[in-house]
This record gives sequence, C-alpha cells and structure tokens, in this order.
Amino acid sequence: MDKKILKFAVSGGLGFVVDVSAMTLLSEVLPVIPARAGAFWAAASFTWWCNRQFTFKGAERSAPLRQWFKSLLTACVGFIPNWGCYWVLIRWVDDAWITQLVGENGLYFWPLAAMIPGILLGMVANFSLAARWVYRPALG
Repeated sequence: MDKKILKFAVSGGLGFVVDVSAMTLLSEVLPVIPARAGAFWAAASFTWWCNRQFTFKGAERSAPLRQWFKSLLTACVGFIPNWGCYWVLIRWVDDAWITQLVGENGLYFWPLAAMIPGILLGMVANFSLAARWVYRPALG
C-alpha cells in the first residue's frame, strides 16, 4: 500500500504543476474564477489519467468516462479538508505568532507553508476514496 500512496502523491504533484500552469495560461484570457475552474478541471483530469495509468494499473478498466467522473467527484471531496485547513490556518494563526516563531520573513512564506497541511489532508481523503471507490480492483 505504501507504493500506491507514493505513486498517488507523485500523480498529485504532477497534477499540481498542471493546475498552476493551466491557471497561469487561462488567467491571461479569462477572469480569475472561470480560469480557476478550468485549471481545476484540467488538473483533476490529468491526475485521473496518471492514477489510471500509473498508480492503480490493476483497477477495473471498463467505463473510463464513469471512472473519470467519479475521480472528479473525489477531487471535489478532497477539496473540502484541503481548503478548510488552509482557511483555518490563514484566518486563525496570528501574524505576531508567526513572526515570533520564524521571524519577519515568515509572513511572506506563511501563505505557501499553510498550504502543506491542507494538501496532505486532501490527499488522504482523495486516496481513501480513490482506492475504495474510483479505482476498484478488476475482477478475475
């Protein structure tokens, strides 16, 4: 199971690169919200493909469109703890505490550092649903 989690994390990391790239490109021609929605769709679709080809190779291969849709739903569910954790850390952690802990420069890096726990929580939620619901082992 450890190898699958690592492969899942690699697929998610690549998906993050697609997300940032798509957001950068789309925000040049679209308002931020539609650009973000398009980038999410692109990243979640790419991650589904990576997980289908790499992480869960032995999963059921029929009905790829249904599997893709389930994967998108799973990504939406994983979004809740990811952004929930981020929101809590950004809203509730005091700037004075960050400055005391890591110095004045910590305020610049805090928005990025605060992403990490949320990403990990979202990954756990996504992996749990993906392994049990989206990429069920093939019968036979």
